[in-house]
Amino acid sequence: MDSGNVFKGLFYGGFASCVAETVTMPIDVCKTRLQMDGAGGGVKLYNGTMDCAGKLVKSEGAGALFKGLPPALLRQSTYGSLRYGLYGPIRNSLGVKPGTPKHEIPLSKKILAGGGAGAPPP
Repeated sequence: MDSGNVFKGLFYGGFASCVAETVTMPIDVCKTRLQMDGAGGGVKLYNGTMDCAGKLVKSEGAGALFKGLPPALLRQSTYGSLRYGLYGPIRNSLGVKPGTPKHEIPLSKKILAGGGAGAPPP
């Protein structure tokens, strides 16, 4: 990808983050249900991930595997797009010429660019 095109990076980063979030949401829902299973002295309902997913779909429908998806997509479409979209321009602003092979870029500049792209604004 052309790291000089910020808008392309923002779009690709946001899109990829949203796809990844959608694919992993059922796993996260099951993980959370399993973590809370039997908490506070309650009855344990699930015997593993597949049992949890099966019982969840049977009792609440397939949509239950995607509970919490809208706010997760909002987060990914903002934070994910900024993180991926700004890495290249920040790295280039540190003096790295566009098109420089990855193995020739100093690790310190990669770290600074990654930290700058992933850090929340002050």
